[in-house]
Amino acid sequence: MSAREVLLSVLAEAASQDPERMKNAVTQLQQWEFTPQFNATLQDIFYDRTIDTNIRWQAIIYLKNGIDKYWRKSAKQAPQVNFDSNDCICPTFVLLDGLKLSAISQDEKAAIRSRLLTALDEEQKPLATQNAVLIAKVARIDFPLEWPELLTTMITIVRTSTDNETDPRARLTSHMALKCLRRVVVHGFPEFSKAEGPVAFFGLVLQHLEKFMSFKESIPEQCSFLITSVDAHIKLIGKFYLDLIELHPRQFIVTPGSANVLRFYWGLLAGNQNEFSVSPSQTTLIQGLLLIKKTLKDPQFILVDKDPEPIVVQCKHIIENEFMTLETATRLAEILITKYMRLTEDDLEEWDSSPEEWAIEEEADSWRYQLRPCAEKVFMDLLSSRRVQLSPLLVQLAGSAANMSDLYLKDSIYCAIGLGSHDLYGSIDFDTWLGGQLSQEVQNSDSSYRIIRRRIAWMIGRWVSVNVSKAARPTVYTIMLHLLRPEEHLAVRLAAVQNLKTCIDDWDFEPTSFAPFLEQSVQGLRLVMSQVEEPDSRMRILSCMSMIVERMDEHITPYAQQIIELLPPLWQDAVDQNLLQSAILVIMTKLVESLKSQSVGLHALVMPLIRLSVDPTQEAHVYLMEDGFELWLATLKTARHSTDELMSLVPAAVALLPEGMDQTKIMLKVLQSYLLLDADRTFQVAGPALISAIAGILGDLSSEASVAFMQFMDAVALSCPLRATGELYISTGLLNKVLSVIMAKKDTNVVLTQYLSFLARLAIEDANYLSNAVTNAGQHFGQPQLLGMLLEFWAEKFDNVSHPKHRKLHAMGLTAMIRTTNPLVLEQLPRFVGIWGDVLNEVNENGTGDSLVYWRETQDDEDDTSEETAEVIRRRELLKRDPVHTTNLAHYVKASLQACEQLNGGAELFQQQWLSKVDPLMLESLMPLLA
Repeated sequence: MSAREVLLSVLAEAASQDPERMKNAVTQLQQWEFTPQFNATLQDIFYDRTIDTNIRWQAIIYLKNGIDKYWRKSAKQAPQVNFDSNDCICPTFVLLDGLKLSAISQDEKAAIRSRLLTALDEEQKPLATQNAVLIAKVARIDFPLEWPELLTTMITIVRTSTDNETDPRARLTSHMALKCLRRVVVHGFPEFSKAEGPVAFFGLVLQHLEKFMSFKESIPEQCSFLITSVDAHIKLIGKFYLDLIELHPRQFIVTPGSANVLRFYWGLLAGNQNEFSVSPSQTTLIQGLLLIKKTLKDPQFILVDKDPEPIVVQCKHIIENEFMTLETATRLAEILITKYMRLTEDDLEEWDSSPEEWAIEEEADSWRYQLRPCAEKVFMDLLSSRRVQLSPLLVQLAGSAANMSDLYLKDSIYCAIGLGSHDLYGSIDFDTWLGGQLSQEVQNSDSSYRIIRRRIAWMIGRWVSVNVSKAARPTVYTIMLHLLRPEEHLAVRLAAVQNLKTCIDDWDFEPTSFAPFLEQSVQGLRLVMSQVEEPDSRMRILSCMSMIVERMDEHITPYAQQIIELLPPLWQDAVDQNLLQSAILVIMTKLVESLKSQSVGLHALVMPLIRLSVDPTQEAHVYLMEDGFELWLATLKTARHSTDELMSLVPAAVALLPEGMDQTKIMLKVLQSYLLLDADRTFQVAGPALISAIAGILGDLSSEASVAFMQFMDAVALSCPLRATGELYISTGLLNKVLSVIMAKKDTNVVLTQYLSFLARLAIEDANYLSNAVTNAGQHFGQPQLLGMLLEFWAEKFDNVSHPKHRKLHAMGLTAMIRTTNPLVLEQLPRFVGIWGDVLNEVNENGTGDSLVYWRETQDDEDDTSEETAEVIRRRELLKRDPVHTTNLAHYVKASLQACEQLNGGAELFQQQWLSKVDPLMLESLMPLLA
């Protein structure tokens, strides 16, 4: 069997649908890819059109991969070995001396290059595309040094193929040449308006465009392939002009003949078909609109400077005098409204057959590819740039629409007024129009009037943030809820849903003003939800419901159950629809937040959703985790007390801590909520794992992450007594890690003082515990004086602590340490006296040691503490037990000094041994503060 035949059989295996056969074939091909003549044989198989397409596909793919790996000179060079495709070989290609060869030999490269341009007439487009990619890959490496004849050969092929009309490549008349020239001119001449060739081509293309439009008229209908070819040329010319004006707008405008191009497309849009009886395609009309849009509002054509660039002045002059004159602008507005922004009979057929799909498509951002949405975008730019000129026209049309029988035209006029809301707000009294004509038209229940009812809902959504007064809001709610009634067309109701959300979202919402409409809105939204099937439709309804729940807050309680009943079956239907599942999680979060402590009734529904969302082993986790975390956090914040089910999720929070900063941040919030909810049970469930996880993470962190972790540890120290945590801090290595970070002195002052805050908490609760732990750590690190070094550094960093509450915390921590009577501590008394004087002079505490300034602190987790959730109450109660709020600092310092005196032989001996080292003036100024 020849090598070619063996390779054919293996490629056939690779093209099979049997995974095992494919795997074996791929392995075999990977072994052969180093062999001389392997790639040339692949090329030979690809060019043989008698072979099955799937096998040819495999051959071109492996050949392309081989070019990527082994064509460059930097690849290891193989010895010259002939691989004759007629030779019989064993089922594997033989490698000389077991050596894996790398680079394709020069002879094999030459053979491959010589045939690369022989298959340009490949008729199967996927194969032709891969062949073109293959040629491009080789050309990038070998042209011009190794393949100097490439361009001349290609030009010759193009010329000879187009000369012969029977050659199938002839249909690529000029299309391929136009493609190449388009890219050369657009990307190769930054200032093409000054280059003779590109300018000539710019004008020549317009001549060809006019000829193609004329020629299209004479093509018989049965010659569909020719019509397709001509349309492809027309479309490509449009792409050429669009690319130019997108990438080089000023160069486009100042190029001679640019106004002629714009006027040509304007003529097609305006229907000036004196020369062309065949209507232009929708693609051509869209291209014309995009060209015009670019001239209306491109920043590069706007005169903003007092001394603008001359080219900007020139562009502005050409646009306004040679193309977009006042007359043209008015005519364009009229044509857009009366012709291109109109709904059609086809639209209404889609309404009735697929109302959901139609509504979804209306909201999609696909205006560059659809005629009516594109016309709307052009109209907005036109009105914005010609507001003074066009506003009277729009006001006149609005007045004439009242008695208009052409509902399609009325809809288009209303569309224009909605699109122009930001430009027309001073010209149209929308409140009066809303309460009069529009309210009456909404009541018109005629089936044909459904397009107007839908448009009114949409138009209100465009005006609510512009010029609808507070007094008119009940009218807006009444209209929207009227359009949600069961007998209304589904497309209209979906529009009402979307724009009701817009109204609630945009306004400074007052729950009491919406309360009379709440029951009807919930019922209306429930009914629409029961009648839609598309995930996008359901997400829009859920989004509107979520907005209502969020804004109504506790006022939603009487109607919450009606919303909740929708969610379980919706979740079941959304098994593979992650975005819809996320929307369900969002509304569940809003419900939990609004119901507050009453949300305990939702736990049976909520907990499985949280468990699924935060489980990394679940496929949906990556899509649902963010919203799942928010639901988890809301559930904890509103819970009255801990439950077994809530506490069962604590290990999951601990496991997620090392997963990355974004996740870690919210996990710290979750774990802090658990501490506030039930610190004892939290540590029973996952205390060792939690402290071990944090010990493993601390150290090599960003400043933000370090602060977040130590703020959490501050909360741990405040809520969990040392009898439960002290041994863990030591056994897990956490305390040693904290000391290492501090004494390394490499982090920012913000980070270091946050670490020291944690030590202050430990010292206040049990100074001997901290003293012994630091001493033992010093022995471990070979630093017997570590305690003294730590306190000295701590005192040095005190001035970097800014908030009065934190300054008091540090001062109390240092004060607590003197009760140990450790000489290494007492040596720092001169520093401590200065700190006591500073802090006691800063704040006037009340008798219990509290002060208003200690409570004026922005929450790091940005909680709204004005809202009385269960967690806010728990947090406040915990802070009320914080020694910073319950300890009078002057009394604390005085008592600590007295205790230290007694433990050091009395006041006189203590004075001689330690206080004598303190500056007398500092002591003298401190004493009145301690009195």
